[in-house]
Amino acid sequence: MDEAGRRPRGGGRATDAALARTRASTLAMSDVLLTHVPDLGDLPTQRALDAWVEQAADALRALSDAAEERLLGDGPR
Repeated sequence: MDEAGRRPRGGGRATDAALARTRASTLAMSDVLLTHVPDLGDLPTQRALDAWVEQAADALRALSDAAEERLLGDGPR
Protein backbone atom coordinates (compact mmCIF):
# COMPACT_ATOMS: atom_id res chain seq x y z
CA MET A 1 0.00 0.00 0.00
CA ASP A 2 1.14 3.52 -0.61
CA GLU A 3 1.38 6.20 2.06
CA ALA A 4 -2.27 7.18 1.67
CA GLY A 5 -3.35 3.57 2.33
CA ARG A 6 -4.31 2.87 -1.28
CA ARG A 7 -3.14 0.04 -3.47
CA PRO A 8 -0.38 1.12 -5.83
CA ARG A 9 -1.28 1.42 -9.49
CA GLY A 10 -0.47 -1.33 -11.94
CA GLY A 11 -1.18 -5.01 -11.80
CA GLY A 12 -4.85 -4.86 -10.97
CA ARG A 13 -6.85 -7.87 -12.09
CA ALA A 14 -3.84 -9.77 -13.44
CA THR A 15 -2.02 -9.37 -10.13
CA ASP A 16 -5.07 -10.40 -8.14
CA ALA A 17 -5.57 -13.45 -10.39
CA ALA A 18 -1.93 -14.45 -9.94
CA LEU A 19 -2.20 -14.03 -6.17
CA ALA A 20 -5.38 -16.12 -6.09
CA ARG A 21 -3.67 -18.88 -8.09
CA THR A 22 -0.62 -18.72 -5.86
CA ARG A 23 -2.77 -18.91 -2.74
CA ALA A 24 -4.72 -21.92 -3.99
CA SER A 25 -1.66 -23.72 -5.38
CA THR A 26 0.52 -23.35 -2.29
CA LEU A 27 -2.32 -24.49 -0.02
CA ALA A 28 -2.95 -27.53 -2.23
CA MET A 29 0.78 -28.34 -2.41
CA SER A 30 0.95 -28.24 1.38
CA ASP A 31 -1.83 -30.81 1.65
CA VAL A 32 -0.32 -33.04 -1.05
CA LEU A 33 3.12 -32.91 0.52
CA LEU A 34 1.75 -34.24 3.80
CA THR A 35 0.30 -37.30 2.02
CA HIS A 36 3.60 -38.36 0.40
CA VAL A 37 5.78 -39.26 3.34
CA PRO A 38 7.43 -42.66 2.94
CA ASP A 39 8.10 -45.05 5.81
CA LEU A 40 11.88 -45.24 6.10
CA GLY A 41 12.11 -47.92 8.76
CA ASP A 42 14.79 -46.04 10.74
CA LEU A 43 13.22 -44.05 13.57
CA PRO A 44 15.75 -41.16 13.80
CA THR A 45 15.78 -40.71 10.03
CA GLN A 46 11.98 -40.92 9.93
CA ARG A 47 11.66 -38.25 12.60
CA ALA A 48 14.04 -35.96 10.71
CA LEU A 49 12.12 -36.46 7.47
CA ASP A 50 8.77 -35.91 9.18
CA ALA A 51 10.05 -32.67 10.74
CA TRP A 52 11.36 -31.47 7.37
CA VAL A 53 8.06 -32.26 5.65
CA GLU A 54 6.13 -30.40 8.37
CA GLN A 55 8.40 -27.36 7.95
CA ALA A 56 7.97 -27.42 4.18
CA ALA A 57 4.19 -27.70 4.53
CA ASP A 58 4.21 -24.82 7.04
CA ALA A 59 6.25 -22.70 4.60
CA LEU A 60 3.74 -23.39 1.82
CA ARG A 61 0.86 -22.45 4.13
CA ALA A 62 2.67 -19.23 5.06
CA LEU A 63 3.02 -18.36 1.36
CA SER A 64 -0.69 -19.04 0.92
CA ASP A 65 -1.52 -16.80 3.88
CA ALA A 66 0.73 -14.03 2.54
CA ALA A 67 -0.99 -14.17 -0.86
CA GLU A 68 -4.37 -13.99 0.85
CA GLU A 69 -3.30 -10.96 2.89
CA ARG A 70 -2.17 -9.23 -0.29
CA LEU A 71 -5.49 -10.04 -1.96
CA LEU A 72 -7.37 -8.57 0.98
CA GLY A 73 -5.15 -5.51 0.98
CA ASP A 74 -3.77 -6.22 4.44
CA GLY A 75 -0.20 -6.92 3.34
CA PRO A 76 2.47 -4.80 1.71
CA ARG A 77 2.30 -4.39 -2.08
